[in-house]
Amino acid sequence: MKQLSAAATIMFCVLLAFFMHVARTFAQTAETPLDLKLLGTRSWIRLEWNNNAPGEKGYHIYWSAKNKKPAKPQAVADANTTRYYIQDVQPEQKYFVWVESKKAHGKNNTAYGEAVTTKQWTLDPDEAGQLDIPSSAAVPEGMKLFWHDEFNDALLNRNKWSTNYYSNIDYLYKINFSKMKADSLPQPAYILNGKTINLFTNDALPAEVYDIKNRKKISSIQTYDWGKNENLLDNSRGGYFEVRVKRSSTGKPRGLNTAFWFDSPGPDLKYYLEQGTVLDGVKGIRPKGQVFEIDVFEYLNAQFVLHGHVDTNGRFQRNLATHIAEGYKHIDNWVVHGILWTPTSIKHYINGNLIKEYADKNKIYAPDHFMNVLLGSYGGGGTVNMEVDYIRGYQWPLEGNNELPNGGAEYSSHILPWEGTATVSPDAGRTGKAGFKLEPGQTLSQYIYLSPSKDYRLTYQIKGEDTLEAQVNNIAPVSGAFEDSTLQAAEASLSFTGHELSFKTGKAHEKNMKTIRISFTNTGKRAVFLDDISVVKKQ
Repeated sequence: MKQLSAAATIMFCVLLAFFMHVARTFAQTAETPLDLKLLGTRSWIRLEWNNNAPGEKGYHIYWSAKNKKPAKPQAVADANTTRYYIQDVQPEQKYFVWVESKKAHGKNNTAYGEAVTTKQWTLDPDEAGQLDIPSSAAVPEGMKLFWHDEFNDALLNRNKWSTNYYSNIDYLYKINFSKMKADSLPQPAYILNGKTINLFTNDALPAEVYDIKNRKKISSIQTYDWGKNENLLDNSRGGYFEVRVKRSSTGKPRGLNTAFWFDSPGPDLKYYLEQGTVLDGVKGIRPKGQVFEIDVFEYLNAQFVLHGHVDTNGRFQRNLATHIAEGYKHIDNWVVHGILWTPTSIKHYINGNLIKEYADKNKIYAPDHFMNVLLGSYGGGGTVNMEVDYIRGYQWPLEGNNELPNGGAEYSSHILPWEGTATVSPDAGRTGKAGFKLEPGQTLSQYIYLSPSKDYRLTYQIKGEDTLEAQVNNIAPVSGAFEDSTLQAAEASLSFTGHELSFKTGKAHEKNMKTIRISFTNTGKRAVFLDDISVVKKQ
């Protein structure tokens, strides 16, 4: 083989270097595509993309309500940016988004996506599966996350929160009533740092005093807007809710309070007033003895309060119950506060520990309608701070049209949310991994919320050599009395057979739920296996 000339050698090296550079540039572009993820809310669109290849000079960002890329970028982000928020968007509008990476060398990389600025929040499975800090041990077995805010965004998610603070007591005393109606309520002061939200009051912020009489400021966010009568969180089935907070104050603020609480919704006082009371033309619908407000904590001693007794003139009289947990440091310390709300009980937890429960089935405090969830700092003078790491809501999941949780004994080795003496057994499973086993005399029962005045169908599968009695009861509010009973005696056989029991739920206010008790009793002398229980609304 002949040797190359010096000129040819130089040319070969130049060409080799050029092709290697092209190959590297192509490989970088191919290996690191600009992966764009969008989230649309009623007030902003979040753009997220991966950290792109070396040589990145920044990003040009374009958006339009029409599927046509604008001639010039509306925003420019630096090379280290992986997130951007498009603000001042119109709700329920489709937007087209382009993010173009600017390269020092090679071809620019452009990602395209579409986002709809929905007004309804939905659970993101990826976010729900990657919580930075685990929830406490108080989360009941089988419950799943159905609503939460980790406060990791730079902006408040208005699909989850309203900043228009208002409550039953404010409505009663007409505090800022005209401003509520005019959608001009004083707005809260808060800081989002990408990990937490700090709701605070001081001499400068909020700019406007809320309670002029007591010269008190309020920085609060909530899930219900009184003026718009808009509910952002359907928690009408109850569930377990917890927050991780750190609270503090300086000076001696007037009306000092830091609170995580639940309040009955508006747009008037019907849930505050008791049945039989009429005030300013509003008829009360709340049964005497049922809560209209639950303070999971208020004040810096974390007092837990169930508010309920109101006289016939609409004046608040006293609490249904209250307690303070001893032995916890609440000031300048991260603490987890939780509440379990079921159709028959309210249970209070701190750092995963059960503090107190109100679970008398003949004195039911629990509400039978959705509740407004509020987080807020309150005070005049000095400073008040409540930093919130997260708020999370859990419920027992429902499958398809079935409105009965854990109808197949699949949650765990325990029967929760069922009660009674029955057990979970793999031998009792018709489908799935297990079912319920009822020995002679044993029972299995569960209280659930259903729509009022509707026809339902209870179905179940049983196996054995004896009789199982199924029963459905409409439950009276507060007293827990059985309003009626629907019974069925079902004969079991050696293989699973299906049975059906039709029933009708009792009356309730149109926006309330009706509490129902589903129960099974082995009335025979031999074991009976029970599986695939469902409660479905008839069409």
